[in-house]
Amino acid sequence: MGKKSTKDILAQLRAEAAAKKGEPAPQQESAAGAAAGGGPAEKPAVPKKPAAAGGSTKDILAAARAQAAGGGAPAAKPAAAAKPAAKPAAGAKAAAAKPAGERPSVQEMLRAAREGRPLQPAEPPREAAAFRKPVSPAAAKKARPEKTAAPLTRRQALIETITSPFVMAWVAFATATAAFLLATLRFLIPNILVEPPSRFKIGIPSDYPPDMVSTKWTPEFGVWVVNTVYEGQRQIFALISVCTHLGCTPNWLDGEQKFKCPCHGSGFYITGINFEGPAPRPLERAAIALAPDGTLEVDKSQKFQQEMGQWENPSSYVPVV
Repeated sequence: MGKKSTKDILAQLRAEAAAKKGEPAPQQESAAGAAAGGGPAEKPAVPKKPAAAGGSTKDILAAARAQAAGGGAPAAKPAAAAKPAAKPAAGAKAAAAKPAGERPSVQEMLRAAREGRPLQPAEPPREAAAFRKPVSPAAAKKARPEKTAAPLTRRQALIETITSPFVMAWVAFATATAAFLLATLRFLIPNILVEPPSRFKIGIPSDYPPDMVSTKWTPEFGVWVVNTVYEGQRQIFALISVCTHLGCTPNWLDGEQKFKCPCHGSGFYITGINFEGPAPRPLERAAIALAPDGTLEVDKSQKFQQEMGQWENPSSYVPVV
């Protein structure tokens, strides 16, 4: 017996389904019957509602599964409204488009019906979306494919490294530590005040003309060199430029021939004797002598006060002949 065509198999399945429901079988002659009759078989008219003649495609496929499995025909749900039967080719395409594993395709059913073997049992339907286990946002984010970030350039990597909180915290810590170490080192080093030497040379006597006050050495050594007459004798002596009131530095006023203190107005003659202001006593003299090389040498480590009679000491002046 040759293989039956798809048309013959569907006609046979419709007839069996109609017989079980107690309805007359649709009259359709096969190609073999036409050949036995000895004439060309007329093509039967296709009913407009195939559901009334042989049931829906769903019922036919259910009957085919039951026949192939060797069991009784399953009870099919009555159709609320008759649906037109789809063409085999369209049904095959629709079944092939379904995902594999859910239910057999039409081609597999027909092939199993021709070969007379049972169909593989269909997998149980998947769970409905309402009964699925909820997925946490973290798991969904993890399952989602991550976008590949574009590679950073060297400048962007350097900027991100410098501006990161970790690096900034370490920079602040290192700066504070360095400042603390410098302050500690500065505390350990004693303060040293560099002062000019107390003994220094100021030149030869002829550099200082009579009745003149030289301020050449005042900024560096703090003395005035004076050539004037004191108690009937011309002398060269060095006056210390410190006011005897509160320690300010007076100024020499050549036009008025006096020393004037800018702080409180104390005034001193060219000899150093006070005559106005709050100064209580005359200016002090520094030791001065004629060195072996003929130059004048001043020694500020020795001081002479007039009120104590120390200006009469030969070390407080150099006589001018």
